[in-house]
Amino acid sequence: MRRRQRTPQPFTVRYVPVATDGSLDQTLTITNNTEVSVQPTLRFTPRSMYGMELPHVTTLGVNGSHLGRALLPAGGTLREVLRFDGQGSRQVRGVDVELVSVEETDHPALENDTRTVMIDLDQKATDDPTDFWGIGMVNPNDFGVTMRVSLLQLEERDRDNPRQVVDVVTLQQDVDMASQSNHVVWLPEDVRGQFHEVVHCLVPPTFA
Repeated sequence: MRRRQRTPQPFTVRYVPVATDGSLDQTLTITNNTEVSVQPTLRFTPRSMYGMELPHVTTLGVNGSHLGRALLPAGGTLREVLRFDGQGSRQVRGVDVELVSVEETDHPALENDTRTVMIDLDQKATDDPTDFWGIGMVNPNDFGVTMRVSLLQLEERDRDNPRQVVDVVTLQQDVDMASQSNHVVWLPEDVRGQFHEVVHCLVPPTFA
């Protein structure tokens, strides 16, 4: 008997409650296996380590994937950081993801990933919040992109439990990046040292 070929899923999702490489916890990676760029709207159902639904926990995406704000390029990925609030938020170890809606966009597929990093006063990458003076941004593609950037404040590490996001500040203006370009956004003095990570997502271009 010949096995029936499985139809590949248009989108695949991977959730990591606790990172093993020192990167952010509570991350969701959505991969677009199609040739069309989209803006997905997602709904999350948090679950405990035993698979039980946690009905009193509210789940939000830092990059706004629960509102359909982030762009998922054709053949690319969208990395989301989840925030959990409410009774039982400390118990979350798994998340069901429902695709509520998908809006297609004519954004081109990425040739290479865009990047944001924390930088110090000498514009060198740093992971020390006290040296976090600015945001280094890179667009290695042969076309312009628009990036939405957020700063994350994290709680102190509690043993092997997931480290939660306690505050998010999103830059008031999205950043238009020309093709093959680098850009630096310096932080105001009153927020330096308060944040531990910088994340970004692509959004539909604001330039003509």
